[in-house]
Amino acid sequence: MGFFQRAFRYISRKRNKSILLFLCFLMISTTVLSAAMVLETAQATSRSMWEKTGTKIVLKNQQGKNGIPADRIPEILEFSTVTKVNRMAGNIAYPEDFSPVITKEDPDALNSAVTLRAYDNTETDGPFAEEKYRLLAGKPITENRSGILVNSQLAERNGFQIGDPLTFIAESGSTATGKIIGIYFSGMERRQEKSIVSAYRIENQIFVDHTLFDSLYDGDGYSSLSVYTDDPDHLSSLRQQVESLVDDNTSVTTSDLLYQQMQAPLKQVIRITSLMLALITVTAVIVISLLLCMWMRTRSKEMAVLISLGISKGDLLLQAMTESFLLFGLSVAGAAGVSGLFASRMLHSLFRTEDYSALANARLEGQHLLMLLLLGGVIVLIAVGISALPTLRANPRDTLSRMEG
Repeated sequence: MGFFQRAFRYISRKRNKSILLFLCFLMISTTVLSAAMVLETAQATSRSMWEKTGTKIVLKNQQGKNGIPADRIPEILEFSTVTKVNRMAGNIAYPEDFSPVITKEDPDALNSAVTLRAYDNTETDGPFAEEKYRLLAGKPITENRSGILVNSQLAERNGFQIGDPLTFIAESGSTATGKIIGIYFSGMERRQEKSIVSAYRIENQIFVDHTLFDSLYDGDGYSSLSVYTDDPDHLSSLRQQVESLVDDNTSVTTSDLLYQQMQAPLKQVIRITSLMLALITVTAVIVISLLLCMWMRTRSKEMAVLISLGISKGDLLLQAMTESFLLFGLSVAGAAGVSGLFASRMLHSLFRTEDYSALANARLEGQHLLMLLLLGGVIVLIAVGISALPTLRANPRDTLSRMEG
């Protein structure tokens, strides 16, 4: 009879002991699985948090000019933790086929001009990201979507609609044409003084993509850069690297306050859950080892007889392991059902705020069961080893002699 058959028959024969050991495994498995769900969900959320909060380094020319050289972009993108760069530039242009909003009489050329503001992505930086401006119609400028965003009052004055072409003339005489993809509104238009020349009025702030902007100004530089990173924990070291590439006229600041505020409770959850897993593992090893040690003493004579009959000690050790692994396997199946509801309630109690509401909807996944199987396997191996090895190392003759005496 093989060790697996003996293990199965022993579990069937010793039902009370098996049920007690199964319940211990079930309680441990449920606790480990629930903690694993919380830990893995918190870690995954922590890793993706900077994408939501926009952890970045901001380079800005202190004179407000396009003074950051374009050749700095490839150097910055070479840093391993940099994911993308949002370039910002601005300059004066003159409309060829439309009229700016003008509120005063002034022969100055700026009073017939508009300001072009170039972005790679208007959703992540600038007044739209800060919610100072909002789109009334159309779509924003992104890395994959080029075009022009105009103010609603400028659009109303000139009868603009989505898809209309606009042509601009630079002071150098260069011209460029693009299509309107969005119309925005600020809410501050009527609060401006009428003495402001047209180039600086909100109504005449026109957002364009860099392709159009560079065709007018030959890509002479940028007024600001937002450098995004996928490793916010090393933001300070990245800042030092970036600072070495720019001159004293460029300020370098970090923008991760929101990330740090949202990260603080997550780090606390991760620390507490990791400590819980460690304590659960140690407690499980102690409890299971004590139970198995007590039961192993009652099996000393049985094992001594089996060894005398020619069954190897290794075969008996495999039998003891198989018994525990069978009960542990059953507990994993039970824990998968129990912890689904238990962990869901735990996540709801931990993450009740709007920022973490998505965490409360976490569900049991394969990696959670894998963590339980690995951790539970270690617990079973240690507990069985502690309980069975002393009995197996004893001399069968001495064991039988003590039993007879």
